[in-house]
Amino acid sequence: MDTISSHFLEGFVSRQRRTFPKAFKAQVIEECAQSGASVAGVALSHGLNANLVHKWIRKQREPLPVVSARFIPVPLGILPSEQASSEELTIRIEIPYHAGSLSVHWPVQDGEGCTRLLRGLLA
Repeated sequence: MDTISSHFLEGFVSRQRRTFPKAFKAQVIEECAQSGASVAGVALSHGLNANLVHKWIRKQREPLPVVSARFIPVPLGILPSEQASSEELTIRIEIPYHAGSLSVHWPVQDGEGCTRLLRGLLA
């Protein structure tokens, strides 16, 4: 059994993907850009596949995606309609505790006051 497996593996060559430095890729691309040079000829002179060199050229021409890291304001100024009931214009908070629950109704216009109340309760 060992003879068969070693004989089978004898012709099998483990291939690894080659990696090339960016400077080398830039040099090959520059050589391809010279007048009278062909991509296939330059690739052959460096022992490369022409399709690989074409891929490098395409990647170099593709613009990098622009990522914007700036603040985008989100408008929150949607005013409630005049027909809204007073219940819709209040902040409602239900706080459960052992004897029942505490219900707080606070006017939306004084949201900061509600925040101060909650901070005082939680402190």
